[in-house]
Amino acid sequence: MEIPMTKMVLMATAFSKNSMMGMVIVALVCMGIPFIALAYMKTKTGAKITSFLKGLLFYALFAFGVSGLINIILLGGLSLSSVLNRSIHPVYYALYGAVLAGIIEETGKFIGLKYMMKKTPDKQNALLFGLGHGGLEALAYGSSLFMGNFVLALLVNSLGVDEYFNKLGITGEKLVEQKNNLAALMAIPTSEYVSYGIERMFLLALQISLTILVFMAVNNRKLKPLFPIAILIHIIAYLPSYLNNMELLNLTFNLLITGGICVIAAAYVYRIYHQINDDGTIVSKKS
Repeated sequence: MEIPMTKMVLMATAFSKNSMMGMVIVALVCMGIPFIALAYMKTKTGAKITSFLKGLLFYALFAFGVSGLINIILLGGLSLSSVLNRSIHPVYYALYGAVLAGIIEETGKFIGLKYMMKKTPDKQNALLFGLGHGGLEALAYGSSLFMGNFVLALLVNSLGVDEYFNKLGITGEKLVEQKNNLAALMAIPTSEYVSYGIERMFLLALQISLTILVFMAVNNRKLKPLFPIAILIHIIAYLPSYLNNMELLNLTFNLLITGGICVIAAAYVYRIYHQINDDGTIVSKKS
């Protein structure tokens, strides 16, 4: 998830200390929370760390590998790049991104939980699988992104804007574009970094919650519809973020909508998690 870059003409001469502190805090939160949660869940439930690692693996395989391949096929081979051009059709591009992510990522969870968790087929390990899945997303689009921005800020502040671009050796339109991007990054207030960090934690909770829904679909023939429901919730919850990236929805509404969906989904799954058997089947009611 990238931070939208607004075109600017004027630019500051350096990143502020508050902005740089915001980058570091968000990066540390996105990196630390998944591993703190891992330590807590493992101690509390006795689940295997391998389940967490499998979640990491399947996120990487499907969110990066399969999605990347589909993008190559659709945008390159089938020549849909004009229809899904982010500059010309930003709404289509946002919808495409949200739908593709929802289908691919939840399918990855389904396959992983069905075929790679046979030695640990219980809800506790499914929980860690979901934490690994969402944890890698938080690392990739939270920690790595903001640490990268922090390193960039250090370079620019130490060298100066002009010297930084001289070192890059770029000229012409590309130089103007890069300066505009840097100006936009410098202009982002600290409050927005905090908002992006909160959003990432909401989405981490959602990824774990949707994993439990998929886990129940895998283990209950009658609950198979939970799989497409998980896909639909994923699409709806992530669409505001994609629209925000396209500058079609402001950050406040993005956070409110995404946060609301994530909280409702997490609260519902938390309740049913304690009502299902360890294998994900529904507890039979005694007459």
